[in-house]
Amino acid sequence: MIEINNIAKASIKEKLFKQVGEEILDKENIQEEVDISVAIVKEQDIKTLNKIYRDKDEPTDVLSFAENSNFIFPIEGTKQLGEIIICPSQVKKAKEKISEVFIHGLLHLLGYTHKFEKDSIIMEAKQKKYLTFFKKYGSE
Repeated sequence: MIEINNIAKASIKEKLFKQVGEEILDKENIQEEVDISVAIVKEQDIKTLNKIYRDKDEPTDVLSFAENSNFIFPIEGTKQLGEIIICPSQVKKAKEKISEVFIHGLLHLLGYTHKFEKDSIIMEAKQKKYLTFFKKYGSE
């Protein structure tokens, strides 16, 4: 299940993001039921989290915290894949789309990284492929 908490009251199509996220999980062969939390937050909120968890005193467009990270989940007893935190104002400043950073964050939760060039190439290819799912279900 993908839960979206739109704290920033941004204009997003929650159903579309849930559909795309579920299809990505399916294509990545995630067989078990997992919970993913997506928080759409304001700039100050993501800046605070970025400072706490990455020691960077600045806002960013997206943060992702996999289940095995040091992020503390407020809901216990659920099988969590992780949390994706998106800041729409930072996404806009970076001239990106929320769909792009959502997929980027989800791929991180699935274990993809861009630490090395070969990993980055794989992650970018998957991100590009999965962006087409937004067109399949409708535009963001």
